[in-house]
Amino acid sequence: MGSFFTIAGRKIATEYIVLGVLGTYGLGIKAALPKTDKTKQPPIVASSDEETKFIQEFLKAAEAEETKAPAAH
Repeated sequence: MGSFFTIAGRKIATEYIVLGVLGTYGLGIKAALPKTDKTKQPPIVASSDEETKFIQEFLKAAEAEETKAPAAH
């Protein structure tokens, strides 16, 4: 069979120790990664004020249309 370690008077299989170490390592990495804001949109780069206004109006219309019609997926 497998090998065991005695920790606090109980036999613990090495598989469980390895899974615990890997899980702790993964949680540590997840906690260390920076949180990102998913609602933040990229900046609008336009050559003129008219183009900027057009893009903003288009995005507002697209968002309004998206909220009206439920997704067909």
